[in-house]
Amino acid sequence: MSVEIDTRGVGISVIMDGGRELVKIVLEGKLHHEDYEVLIPVIERAIEAAGERKPDILIDMRPFEGWTFEAALDDLKFGLKIRNAFHRMAIVGDKKWEEISVELFRHFTGGEMRFFEDYDAALAWLRG
Repeated sequence: MSVEIDTRGVGISVIMDGGRELVKIVLEGKLHHEDYEVLIPVIERAIEAAGERKPDILIDMRPFEGWTFEAALDDLKFGLKIRNAFHRMAIVGDKKWEEISVELFRHFTGGEMRFFEDYDAALAWLRG
């Protein structure tokens, strides 16, 4: 008998870092619509709490494996909704398509957005 363990999900923390709100997100496994039902309200509250000082966002996509179709739509809609609601966004990943996505999407945002392969470099950029 074998047991399959679902190792998908979203890890979120919101902290004050250098006087600015920092939202750290880790995407793991294949995300589903239910993951966005948790993720979206937390990010919206952080954006609201930051007020005029827009938050920084750090997204770690290294353990990410993709979305279900509904989750991909959730991601697109929410990304468009918050495209002007952050100061800086650092995406950490290890796949070429992630880097290309950041390059394409960053032209539609009001904040700065960069792709990193190194987590510490991404965090240093956000703090700089």
